[in-house]
Amino acid sequence: MKGSIRQRGRTWTAYWWTPDPATGDWRQHSKGGFANKTAAQKHLTATLAKVERGEWRPDRQFTVKELLEDHWLPARKSEGLRRTTLSMYERIVTNWLNPYIGAVEVSRLSPAIVQDAMERMRSDRLGPSKETVTGVLTKGRSSRSVQLAATVLKMATRWALRNELLGRDPLVGYRRPRSTSPSMTAWTADEARAFIAATRNERLGVGWALLLTRGLRRGELCGLRWSAVDLDARVLRVVATRVTIDGKATDSVPKTSAGLRSIPLDDALAGLVRSHWAKQAQERLVAGSAYADEGWVLADQLGKPYDPNIVTKWFRERAKELGLPAIRLHDTRHTAASLMLAEGTPVKVVSEVLGHASPTITLTTYAHVMPGMAEEAGERLSARLLG
Repeated sequence: MKGSIRQRGRTWTAYWWTPDPATGDWRQHSKGGFANKTAAQKHLTATLAKVERGEWRPDRQFTVKELLEDHWLPARKSEGLRRTTLSMYERIVTNWLNPYIGAVEVSRLSPAIVQDAMERMRSDRLGPSKETVTGVLTKGRSSRSVQLAATVLKMATRWALRNELLGRDPLVGYRRPRSTSPSMTAWTADEARAFIAATRNERLGVGWALLLTRGLRRGELCGLRWSAVDLDARVLRVVATRVTIDGKATDSVPKTSAGLRSIPLDDALAGLVRSHWAKQAQERLVAGSAYADEGWVLADQLGKPYDPNIVTKWFRERAKELGLPAIRLHDTRHTAASLMLAEGTPVKVVSEVLGHASPTITLTTYAHVMPGMAEEAGERLSARLLG
């Protein structure tokens, strides 16, 4: 059995030969891009061992784009994944991976090639700049987006190896780029109170109150129906969501079983919800047969549900009009959680209200709130025991 390694420029290439089953002639194969001689020799030794055992298979010649679109994505669709997950995969493949690395043959992929593509993805400008909630213009993809793109690519090459589309995984040893989590922003109690007071009698006032006092996710609020609200028992149940997929609002369900939960309503919040129901009932009478009575809690004058993206836009605009600090709609969830913890609500209770799978997630996410709470709790206990 034959094999050799050779330096080509700054990298090393491994070469080996195998007999063609049809003709008996020897055929050359190669793998390049190794950073040093040792790495190339290690790959060659492992490959020759596989050839000896009859386990080695030549890589099929197809591009990253062909692997992702013709093989990996169709396989994902057959697994019964959530539509939101499939849509995310498709966007990553179409908008992020294909423009930068789609034309590269999979067999020629290497950690260095992928790293270069990820860096260009991070820094290049694809289309118009996006304006963030703070008004800052950005270019390229965020660190989280780049990390997701690398994750999908690694998933695809591992899948191709398991399904014998590849004789080896070219991205073994490649580490995904680190993601820098955006700093968490939240309103103070005074800011949240001011927003709720100013919007109390507006159409979406009850929605803003639910977001800021119970930490609902946008999809949970937009997907809330009256059938899931029990004003006598003063509880609402999160059983459905309304999300945007490929630019279209679609009904869905919470991602996890923890997302399916019951949330208690205090007297003040129950009163807001009841008042909203009464106003909507009056609109139903006025509209008559033109009213689409589908039971949405957030609906226009004719009963039609709001697109989640529109709700986000209105929240941002209303906060700006009131002169409040700019935060994302999702930051109302952080606001609710932070304020509940600051009020001394047990972490387990906050976790259940938010729909976290575990209190550990709550602790990890809101650890910045805990130090002050610990000091106050310690002071209270000291005063009780030592005073």
